[in-house]
This record gives sequence, C-alpha cells and structure tokens, in this order.
Amino acid sequence: MATCCPICRGTDTAPILSLGGLPVASNAQTTPEEASSVPRGDLDLVACTACTHLFNAAFDPGASSYDSSYENSLHFSAHFQEHARALARRLVDDHGLRGEAVAEAGAGPGHFLTMLCEAGVDRAFGFDPSYDPGRLGAPEHPRVRLSQGVFPTGGSIKPKLALTQHVLEHLTEPVNLLRQLRAAIEDQPGGGVYSEVPNGQLMIERCALWDLIYEHYSYFTPVSLVHAAQRAGLSSDRVLTAFDDQFLSVEASPVSESATLPAVSVVEPVVERAVAFGEEVRRRIDQARIELDRLLAAGPVALWGAGSKGMTYLNLVASEGQIGAIIDVNPRKSGFGVPGVPGVVQAPEVLAVVQPATVLIANPIYASEIEATLRGLGVEAQLQALWV
Repeated sequence: MATCCPICRGTDTAPILSLGGLPVASNAQTTPEEASSVPRGDLDLVACTACTHLFNAAFDPGASSYDSSYENSLHFSAHFQEHARALARRLVDDHGLRGEAVAEAGAGPGHFLTMLCEAGVDRAFGFDPSYDPGRLGAPEHPRVRLSQGVFPTGGSIKPKLALTQHVLEHLTEPVNLLRQLRAAIEDQPGGGVYSEVPNGQLMIERCALWDLIYEHYSYFTPVSLVHAAQRAGLSSDRVLTAFDDQFLSVEASPVSESATLPAVSVVEPVVERAVAFGEEVRRRIDQARIELDRLLAAGPVALWGAGSKGMTYLNLVASEGQIGAIIDVNPRKSGFGVPGVPGVVQAPEVLAVVQPATVLIANPIYASEIEATLRGLGVEAQLQALWV
C-alpha cells in the first residue's frame, strides 16, 4: 500500500475512486483458456494535493512483471507510425541529433530508435528487460543496438539525447529513472532528455476511464510531470501534448537539482477535476452496459483494440458472449486471450465473416484508419468510440 506520492513524497491525498479485481497485466500474452484466471489487483486512485499527481495507493509492485510475454506495440497502425516518424524527425532537428548517439529506456524491439536512425541519428542504444530477440527479432536498423538489461549507469554510454516513452507510469520510483537519464547526458554539450507518458489530465477531463489499468501506478498531469523533472535535476524546456492530446511529454536539460512545489492556485483546480472524474466513472460504466445491450439488439458487436483500453472495457462492462469478435491489428496478439475475460484476439479479416452491426473502437484516434479497413473488407458496420 503506497503511503506517499511517488513524485513529491507528499502524504496528503484526495480519494478519487476504487475499482476491484482488475487484471494486473493488461498486455500480457495469455492463452484464451487461461485468460479468465489471470492474477488481479485493486485500483485505489488518489490525487496528491501538493503536486496533482494521480496514483494507485493499492499498487503492489510485485504483482506485474514485464517479461518476454508482454506485448503492447502500437507500430502496426499506419496512423501511429506516421505520428512516431514525425516525432523522430522533430527530435533530430530540434536537438541536433544528426551524427549523434541516443539511448532509450524501455525501447521494446527498437521501432522508435530505428525511426531516429532513419532521420539522421548515428548510433541508437535501447534497453528493455522485456525484449525477446527470439520472438521480436533483431533490430530493423543496423545502427540500433538492443539490450535486455536495464538502463545503464556509470557513463558506459554517452548519448546526446536520453529518452523514455510510456515507462514512467509503470514505476514506483519514476524520478529515479529521470535521474538516470540526466546522468547519461549531463556531460554532453547540448544534451537533453525526452520523456513521454499517457496524459492523465486528458483522462480526467474527458472521463477516459478506459485508460485505467492496474499496471499504471501513476497518471501524470502536466504539473506533476514538470515537478518530476525538476526533482530529477532537469529543467522543463518544453511540455507538449500529442496524438490528439493522449500523450504528454517533457523535453529537459540538466540543471541543479531543485524543486519547488506548485502553487495552490495551480493544484486545486486539477485535484477538484480529478475528484469529479472519480464521481463520474461509476455512472459511465453503468451507462456503457446499457448502451451495449442496446447495440446488441441491433446485431453482433465487435471490439477493435485488444490493448489496455479494450481490456479495461471488456473487464468492466461486457459479459461473456456479448462481444462477437475482439480485433487487433497487431499480429503478435492474434490467437491470444485478453486478460480477465473469455475470448480470443483475431485479425481484422475475420470481420468479413462476422459482419458486425457495430464496431466499438477502443481508441477514437484510429477511427479513420479502422473505417478504411472495414470498407476494404466489405463490412458496413456502425462505428462507435468508447470515449471521445
């Protein structure tokens, strides 16, 4: 049970909501037969009243593991690839990375590092304990080097940019990783850090409750991400949102380690909105169940998106047998189950046979891409996003 904020170490929190029995690993590959009996944990979401950070006070760091069975790649979506390539080009231009080295903590199979090399980076080092070369293959680019180890300390690599994407939210001590990134670049002229996380501010403002998963210990707001950088001895040179505001990032450079808590006038509105989000969640879940029954009366319903958002929806809303097909474009998910529920993940082509009346979209940003795929398959289904 967490007793203090992982960012500012404050102990005063406002309760947001409690959800019991969520699968502890939303992207673990499990057989369909084993999916319903995966380990579960409780989510007790609170907001730090000192820095606005949201975190799961009931989180057990030993419950989730990130090994070779963990699969959460988004790179099989053309829309996501377009976003990632544009980000890679911008980072290379803005940080002067042509001919330089970069290093990434939580690099997976090195998709983004490959894009950085294609944009002009000379050498790219990736570190990820869940990387399995036997399952994921070798890096796509010859200048990418991947390791199953943790991000190194002690100056063994000297990148000009140290980065991490969608890792901090999993860690009980996220500031420590930011300090490691800082240490890697502090002796490099013009060295910087790029860190990206899911946007917790968007979640509470749009009531995107499907973003709630057990393995995310933290939900960063812009305020708490800036404070985390400051505590790690990093400036906050640029704080941005991207991917329809779903991603939140900070670009920073080394400074003397010093952090001042944000002003009360900044903190209070965010905490109040988080409390309102918690009050709204239960009503939205009940509403989603009623809506699913209504859709089923018109014909079969499929769900597109077997990642974390789809997993949360299936566990909180759908009953066994209600969803006619669970779809994902990631071929590495096909044939596996969705943690917590019966069913098997299938490729989009199965919808030509199922011919659903409705396709629920776990993430609305992919709506146009999904619509085009359905047209190509001859599927005339109503598209409906879980949230907007």
